[in-house]
Amino acid sequence: MPSEAELRRAAETGSPQALNQYGVKLRIDGRLEEAVEVLTPAAESGHQDATANLALTLLSLGRGEEAAAWFERNGPMGEAMARRVRERRDEDDAPGSAGRPAR
Repeated sequence: MPSEAELRRAAETGSPQALNQYGVKLRIDGRLEEAVEVLTPAAESGHQDATANLALTLLSLGRGEEAAAWFERNGPMGEAMARRVRERRDEDDAPGSAGRPAR
C-alpha cells in the first residue's frame, strides 16, 4: 500500500482514482470529514467507487440523507442501498423507537 504522502501527492493531480484511494485511506484512519472533502470531487466526476465510498463515509458520520443521495447515483445496487438507508431512518423516527420516544 502506498504511503499517505504518496496517496496525497497522487490525489493532488485531481485524478478521480487517486482521490478515491486517498479518501479511502483517510476513512480507514478515521478522518471522516477529510475523507468527505477528498471523495466529493471524485464522486462528482462520476467515479463509481468514489461515489460508494463517499456514501459510506457520510453514513458513518450520521448524514444518512446525503449518503442516500450519493448511493442513488451508483446504479441499481446503490438505489437499493439508498432505500435501506431511508427505511432505517423512517424506522428510527417512528414513535417508540430508540431514536424517538413513544407518545
